[in-house]
This record gives sequence, structure tokens and C-alpha cells, in this order.
Amino acid sequence: MNFLLLISVIGLLFFGCSRGPEPIDYGKDACAACKMTIMDNKYAAEIVTKKGKVYKFDAIECLFNFKAKNLKEEDIFSEWVCDFSDPGKLINLRKAYFLHTEAFQSPMGLDVLAVATKDKVKEIQTKYGGHIMNYNEVRDFAIQRKMMNEMEMKH
Repeated sequence: MNFLLLISVIGLLFFGCSRGPEPIDYGKDACAACKMTIMDNKYAAEIVTKKGKVYKFDAIECLFNFKAKNLKEEDIFSEWVCDFSDPGKLINLRKAYFLHTEAFQSPMGLDVLAVATKDKVKEIQTKYGGHIMNYNEVRDFAIQRKMMNEMEMKH
């Protein structure tokens, strides 16, 4: 009997704490950074920590700004973003391809979309214009934009 209990507990420890993305409940879940309700399934994002804590965001810039202020890189297990071309599907943020274009308005105004493939980002860029970016460029752009907005609010 004790053996079965032990096996059950071990199973819960290993399988009960998923480290993959958690489904976003659009219209109900709140952004961990700005506290707005997450509505748009083309721009939402998530961070999963090594302890299994999931933080959800309404846009990629909220993810990067929250991460810069609240988390250490070594505490993060994975980062996810919605695939603009397949709304609601979360893809690995570090493997995504990004496009900054004013043709599409993101919830917080950074206007950066993410897709899973290089071909898809080039297809969207050809049709709508914009600048293809990598992970580090998007991160820096998001943090810089936040700092500029904060400076403008002080003046």
C-alpha cells in the first residue's frame, strides 16, 4: 500500500508539473505585466519558470519588460509566443521569427508579430512591409520603447 502511494506521489511530481505552455483563456486571463485582460490570440505570450510557474502576457513587449524587472534568465524554463499566422498556437519564443510592421496593431503598440517559420515571416513582409527582427532585437526594442514611454510621461 505504501509502495503505491509512493509511486503516485512520484508520478505527480514528475508529470503534474508541466513545463510546457499553458492554454490562455482569452477574455479571462490577465497579463502579468500590465494587468489588462488578454484578448488577442495573435500576440499573447507566456513564460514558464523552472519551478513550473506560468506568467501570461497580452503582448511580447509585456513579456520582455516583466522579465527584465522580475526574473533572472536562469529561472526561466521556456518562453512562448502566439504564432500570428496560426492564432492561439503557442510557439517557442526563442525559435520564432519576428516582423515589426505597422500594418498590424499589437495590443500594446509595439507592432511586432511572431511566426514559426522563416518562409512565413518573409511572406508577410513581402505583402505588408516591415523589418524582420531576431529575439535579441525584439527584446531590446521592447525595453527601449518602455523606457522612452516612461520618460515621456515624466515630462
